[in-house]
Amino acid sequence: MTTLNEYLGGIVSEIASARKMADLQTIQIAREYAKDELLKNFSVPRMKIGTVDLTIPFAQAGSLPVLQFRDFAYDEITKVFKTDYNPSDREADLQLKKNLIELESEYDEIIDQLTSQEIKITNPRYAKYFGNIVYRITEICESLPNIYWKETSIETLRQSLFNRTIYEAKKVIEKTPDNSVIVEASKLMELDPKCLIYAKMSISESGMEWSRYEDIDGNIVETLIPE
Repeated sequence: MTTLNEYLGGIVSEIASARKMADLQTIQIAREYAKDELLKNFSVPRMKIGTVDLTIPFAQAGSLPVLQFRDFAYDEITKVFKTDYNPSDREADLQLKKNLIELESEYDEIIDQLTSQEIKITNPRYAKYFGNIVYRITEICESLPNIYWKETSIETLRQSLFNRTIYEAKKVIEKTPDNSVIVEASKLMELDPKCLIYAKMSISESGMEWSRYEDIDGNIVETLIPE
């Protein structure tokens, strides 16, 4: 999860980085023009940003519901497999749910351990704690007759389960703040359109350039001033 100011600030930062890349390319072009007897008589092309208008959808996250391991793991499995999973095979479906319930105590134990030590699982070292559980889930899925593996690979399932497990664990361990927002397109598409908020931004370029002057003591001073 991210906050709105972090998300919007990141967009502005990316636009500024794009301008930097364009300026670096301009330097390269200027060098090529300088070497050519004809091109050096032409002005060097340089990109400037006028005004960029953006309409950015997001939704307020607030306090997200905390799901049990058995529920979000089953939800993620069926979501990944889609038509490759046959829930009408009651025996196999119940076997999957039973196995997820058995793994839930291990998941809860890891949650309790990380919570008691106030450890943030954004640290990859601790996120790997959940890797063994995810690996065992994929083994269970391989053994079930109601999963066909036509459109989904083991690697895809494993990565999706790992991401979902970390996402759900963070809600418990790191206490998602009320000012968090949802910005991922896949998650926004799952929400009621009435929940969406649209932020409109207009970003205009206001460049700075280096200026050199001599102060009263004869020292050369360099400073940034608006173009």
